[in-house]
Parts: sequence; structure tokens; C-alpha cells
Amino acid sequence: MAAAFGLGPVENVEVIAAGLMNRNWQVWTARGVFAVKQILDIDATAARRQHAATRALAERGRPVPAPLATADGDTLLEQAGHIYAAAPWARGAHREGLDLSVPEAAALGAVLADLHADLAQVMPIVPETMREPVTEPATTKDKIDRYTAAAAARPVRDGMDEFVLDRLRVRRHLLAQVGHLRPDDDVDVGPCGWVHGDFQHLNVLYADGDVSAVLDWDRLKPRPLAAEVVRSATLLFGFGDERGLDLARVQAFAAGYRSRRKVADEALTDAVHRLWWERVCDTWQLRRRYEHADTSCDHLFRSAEALLGWWTAHRPQVAAAFTG
Repeated sequence: MAAAFGLGPVENVEVIAAGLMNRNWQVWTARGVFAVKQILDIDATAARRQHAATRALAERGRPVPAPLATADGDTLLEQAGHIYAAAPWARGAHREGLDLSVPEAAALGAVLADLHADLAQVMPIVPETMREPVTEPATTKDKIDRYTAAAAARPVRDGMDEFVLDRLRVRRHLLAQVGHLRPDDDVDVGPCGWVHGDFQHLNVLYADGDVSAVLDWDRLKPRPLAAEVVRSATLLFGFGDERGLDLARVQAFAAGYRSRRKVADEALTDAVHRLWWERVCDTWQLRRRYEHADTSCDHLFRSAEALLGWWTAHRPQVAAAFTG
């Protein structure tokens, strides 16, 4: 693999434990340090599209690592039914969103806006608006019933099972209370464009006080721009407990974005409401636990439940922070 990408003789390899979707290694060679990835989350077509985008962004001076090419010019190595990619190792360190100052939160919002603007220049044109899927309450009720049964049927329940049973009871009650607030799925939402898809602290590196790299573009796709702004802010600036979101940093992030790219108050308010509804209906962590025996995301269910309770009680304040 190292030879295919021209990395040079390998001196050391270290597995990167962070990340849920792909397998990653840090590789030291005589030529330098590189990141090697086995791509599991997307197919080869999507990976090549992602690589074309990141190369173009790097050429425009954005902090995005450009993928390396093999001797035949391909940015993927397909071997034994698996696909691999490589890039120079990006310098810098992750910083939790809550570790950023308010001005730094604003600056990060501006970085996201600049990436969206450049993606509009280097990627195929997408429609100005699109329909966003909206989960039906009945679908969520079915999942609540399924995972309640799965947790209750465990031969020996642990603390997480008991937590799940308690929270799903609360979730069923909440759904009955707010079902009438389901967003409209029969309207066009916009403005739309190509988005990173997972712009959060694990995919951003800092060096010398500035963003040095934006990583992991596997979820690159067309979406309403406001949806990414809102999702990113809630991932970056959540406390992970009953304190909910740091609204000062949320407001700064949104304002920093809007200082570079215009998004109307109405679009942001709609995106906030749609993401809140998605959180009301979302149980993906339980699918991993009870359908795949994967407990690596249990902690994310706990923090998501805490945020949902807080957000539901503070919906006007959250919307105001994004439009403030």
C-alpha cells in the first residue's frame, strides 16, 4: 500500500483509535508522516467525488488535506475488495468547541461559510431548494417499542439498559405531546449547496491559534446550508449534560457564518426546528447497541437525551441564538 501511494519505506505505523466509520493509521516513512484510511462508510464513486472536492479546496488555499494519487493517477487503491486512500499527515490538534473563546467560535463559523462558498465554485451546481425528509411519529413509536422490548429482554440488564428503558418511556410521552409540531415535508427548503456533512470538533484541527485542517469529508453532499450550520453548532457547543447548549458560542458561530455568507433568519429558524424534531425521533445509538451489539455509542445516547430535554424546554432561546 505504501508503495502504491509513493510514501517511501515504512518506519512505523500506529492505529488511530478515534473515528467510528473508517479504519485509520498514522504512517511514518523516510519521506514523512502520512494518514492512511481504509474507507468503509462510502463507496468508491463517492470517495473519488470527495477527493476531487478536497483537492480543489486545497488548491484554493483552504485548510483541507489533499489526497495522494497512485502511479496511475487514482486517489484510491482497490485491493482485495477493500478501498484505501492516503494523504499527508495534517498538523494540529483537536479542540473541544467549549474550549474556544467566543471570537474563536465566530471565526470557525466563518471558516465553514468560506468552505461552502468554495464548494459552490468547484462542485456541480445543485438546486437552490430541495425537500428534506421528516420522520413520521409512527416510525419513531415503532423504534421506541422495538428498543424497549430489546432492553427489557436482556437476560441481565446493566445500567445502560435501565437508562434506556427510562428514557424511552419519557420519549414516548414527549412524542405524544409534540407530535403536532412535526415539520412540513411538503415544502422546498433552501438555500442549498454542497456541505461537509459532519463539521464538528473531531474533524477540525488547530495549530498556532488557527484552523489548520478540516478532515473527514465522507459525508459531502448537497443539503440546505442552514441545516449544516445548525447541526454543527449543536455538536460543537453542547455541554453533553442537562445544561444543553452554550448559546453565546452558538450565537457567535452563526454570526461568524453569516458575516461571510447570507442565510435568512427564516432558513435558520426552520433548520433549528427540523433538527430538534430529528432529535425527538432519533434512536440511531440504540440500533448499534441492540442490533449490532456495539456499545461504543452508548455515551452519545446519554448526552443526546440530556440535550433533547434541555432543548425542548428552551426552543425559543435556541432559535433566537441562531438568528440573534
